[in-house]
Amino acid sequence: MSTRTRIGTALAGTALAIGASLSGTGTAAADSIAQDPANYLIGDTVYFTYGNLANCAMRPNGDVGCDITNGTMNWYGLQISNISIDLPFLPAHPPLGPLGQHGRADSAALTPGQPAPGSGYGADATITYGGATCSGSGFRAQVTCNSKGHHFSFGFTTGYN
Repeated sequence: MSTRTRIGTALAGTALAIGASLSGTGTAAADSIAQDPANYLIGDTVYFTYGNLANCAMRPNGDVGCDITNGTMNWYGLQISNISIDLPFLPAHPPLGPLGQHGRADSAALTPGQPAPGSGYGADATITYGGATCSGSGFRAQVTCNSKGHHFSFGFTTGYN
């Protein structure tokens, strides 16, 4: 076996070992604390902010969208500053046409739980309204929303479908 093959095999084995050690059932994230959507209602829409990451809105029909207030996210190679789920046959996407921004900067903050003694992060904060669920994670500095069979997340990780 050549030196190059042995090094490649060793690197592949190391990567698999790290992947195996990182996967599993245990996570560093805390439990989630459900927030009462009535505390966030303005008219028939729930508005909330999460840290310096997002201003979001949830409609009674399950539409959900967030304005990314601290940067952008990569959506199919495009840098976008807001994302929504509003049609069950479309994946999460930037607002179409005149819909524009979702959130309100003066909205109530979605507040995670207080950290336990010796822990740097409290429980995630979750809010559900109109069939949509959003959560904010202090541990991962991330906002995640699910509705109509689709999701998006941004902050520490970015994902959408």
